[in-house]
Amino acid sequence: MDFKEIANKAKIASRITGTLGTETKNKVLLTIANEFETNAEKILDANKKDLENAQELVKSGDITESTYKRLKLDDNKLRDMIQGVKDLIELPDPVNRVVLRRELDSRIILEKITCPIGVLGIIFEARPDVISQVSALAIKSGNAVILKGGKEAVNTNKIIFSLIKDAVSKISDFPADALQQVFTRDDVAEMLKCDGLIDLIIPRGGNKLVQFIKSNTKIPVLGHADGICHIFVDKYADYEKALRVIIDAKTQYPSACNSVETVLQALGY
Repeated sequence: MDFKEIANKAKIASRITGTLGTETKNKVLLTIANEFETNAEKILDANKKDLENAQELVKSGDITESTYKRLKLDDNKLRDMIQGVKDLIELPDPVNRVVLRRELDSRIILEKITCPIGVLGIIFEARPDVISQVSALAIKSGNAVILKGGKEAVNTNKIIFSLIKDAVSKISDFPADALQQVFTRDDVAEMLKCDGLIDLIIPRGGNKLVQFIKSNTKIPVLGHADGICHIFVDKYADYEKALRVIIDAKTQYPSACNSVETVLQALGY
């Protein structure tokens, strides 16, 4: 199947996902979480293969040491991945919420109502748990999604996505084509050309990846900055609490892109 066909199927499916009720979406999410729990060992075994292969990529300079660390899944990360899907079930449905209502004139009411974006194209490096996070968020928000992960996590990406597809197949109301996975650089090139079918591209990775995507597509891109995450400690802050937050923000997972790098302290503290 060529990429245009994949994107077209996702586009058609997005018209269905945008109309699904909260109960159906939450049922899909719970089924996904259960599939992950039942097949936890399969996920971790696949990740071990990726880690073994990635060691050679680090030696050759194809990936960095920090990318290698982000690739690793363990029991704690897998538990968090499963809990993250379950947590979405408890959140209110983000679709069809009236966020603004204004009477412009007699019997003329203007309302701003939330709606799905459509088809999301997600391009990411390392971090196989991105597939779980993005798929779950797309389901909850009524969007379709096409996922392209890095070669360093191909085995883990495949097993996680296959479990998601197995879960979706059990819910008859949910269109299976709303969740798609591609693998090659050619697929990325084709994705960037699909401005009539893909509504938003979200690259998750290094700055070089983000800049490349932004420079090579007409599709809106939700990129991110370079990091350099700051914590500001106000002079009226609880010192002991601030210290615990700062230490946790760096030591809990130093290679994460949102770990703190700069601490600013107010004058007169």
